[in-house]
Order: sequence, then C-alpha cells, then structure tokens
Amino acid sequence: MESRRTGWRGVALPYALVLFMGLAWGLGVSLSKIGGETGAHPIGLAQWQVTVAALVTFAVCAITRSLPRPRADLVRFGLVCGAVGIAFPSMALFQSAKHLPAGIVAIAFATLPLFTCLMSFAWGLEAPSWRRFLGVIVGLAAMAMILLPQAALPDPQAWPWVVLALVASVSMSFENFYAGAYRPRGAGSFALSFARQLGAVALLTPLALLTGTLLPLLEPWSAMQWAATGAGLISGIAFSCLLYVIATSGAVFATQSAYVITLAGVGWGMILFAERHSAWVWLALALTLVAVAMVRPEPAAGRKG
Repeated sequence: MESRRTGWRGVALPYALVLFMGLAWGLGVSLSKIGGETGAHPIGLAQWQVTVAALVTFAVCAITRSLPRPRADLVRFGLVCGAVGIAFPSMALFQSAKHLPAGIVAIAFATLPLFTCLMSFAWGLEAPSWRRFLGVIVGLAAMAMILLPQAALPDPQAWPWVVLALVASVSMSFENFYAGAYRPRGAGSFALSFARQLGAVALLTPLALLTGTLLPLLEPWSAMQWAATGAGLISGIAFSCLLYVIATSGAVFATQSAYVITLAGVGWGMILFAERHSAWVWLALALTLVAVAMVRPEPAAGRKG
C-alpha cells in the first residue's frame, strides 16, 4: 500500500492523475473507433491491444519489484478477469466503435459504475442505499434516451451496437464483483493488474491464431497497428495510475475519473471525427454524469463486511 502523501505532491498529483486517466481512456474510445474503421478484425485488434498493455504492466511490476509468482489462485484470477474484464470488452469496444460515434460509446461505457453497484447490492458486498439505487435508475434512463428516440443515433438501425457496448459494460462490472470477492491473498495490485492482462493475452492469442486475425507485425504499420498500440499503452499506463490513486487517495476519489472519461470521450469524438449529437444525447450525457455521482462508492465504514 502506498503511503498517503502530504504537501503539493500529495494534493496536486492525484488530481493530475485523475485528469490524465480520464483524458487517456476517453481517447482510447476514439482510438478503438479508428482501429475498427481500418477493417481489421476485432479479435486481432483486441489481441494486439492486450499484448501491449501486458508489456506495460510487466514493466511496471519489474520496476516496482512486484512480479507475481505462478499460483493456482492467481492464474484463475487472471484468466477470469482477463476474459470478462479485458478480452470480451476489448473486442466489443472495437466492434461497437466501428458503427457508433465515439461519444455515444463513451456514454454507454460510463454505465460501468451503475452495473457494478447493482451487482454489489445483489451479492451483498455493499449495504443497499436508496441514493445509489436511484442513481442506477437515472443511468438506465440515460441509456433509454439514446436507444429509444430515433433522433439520438445517426443511424436508427445502429441500436444493437449500443446494446453490445452495454453488455461489455456489464461484463466489466462482473469483473469488479469477482475481483472484490475472490482477490488472491498476498498479491499486490500491480501483480494482479499484470495477471489480468496476461490472462487476456492467453485467451485472445490462440483465438486470433485459429481465426487468422492476428495483426501483421513486420509489414509497414498503418492506422490499425498504431491505433491498437495506442489503445494498449493507454490501458496499461492508465490502469497503473488508477491503482496508484486508489492506494494513495482512496477508491472513492479514484472513481471521479469516470466523469472525465465520459466527457473526454465525447470531446475527443467531436475533435477527431467532427461528431455532432442530438439534444437527446446531450441530455443522456448529463443524466449519466448525475447517475455516476449518485452511485459513487461509499466510504469503507459504510460497507458491509
């Protein structure tokens, strides 16, 4: 556990990292859109991304001398979290971003805290809270404003891709639940981060080989290689920053990055793709931010167990 810091670094650094994480992960949505639009297969793009992220987290573990030793519970943790938290969501993100504006994908993925909250209530990991439950309802209403009005999507027939992004968010929420309930004892956060990335590599590499969708490494790089590499670097670096902020400033503070991610995802889409959204989407964005504020994690004293 990192020690709590005082002085300007202890005050300014966590805010700077939250801002960085939000901008970086928001940009990651746009990079996924760029990768998807190159025509590369989502499996190949996801495999490349998680390999880069695994190398980043390996470097972090090596620098911090926290490389994990192989253990059955750690391998199981890495495979489960790698599957539901990284491998499937990565493929879904590349596929949905190919068919949707980056801003709408960012809003859909912002429902992660909402589904995590529901699972925490359902499995008794946290005490029920009316404020947080209402936050979930507000967040679902925001998604309805994207899915139901015909004016919300550029192509009304693109609604299945919004649903795919939401399913990916549910999958990542399950990872949050699993990681909280079955975290291997004695393993540090950086070691677990590397384990989950390595688990995703172990799952996606054979799948990419079987389907013949591996991205070519030795030919001159195009937008697909650069986009997948950028997304992988963002994933590895930003997640390491998240672990540092949680350790030094607490999980409640760290979750504030969700606001920045959502806003940045919409902003990057407008900057890079000249996206313009209907009033329904802007209202959904506002409601999503309200919902994330309402379902933010409770202080440790208010949790069950």
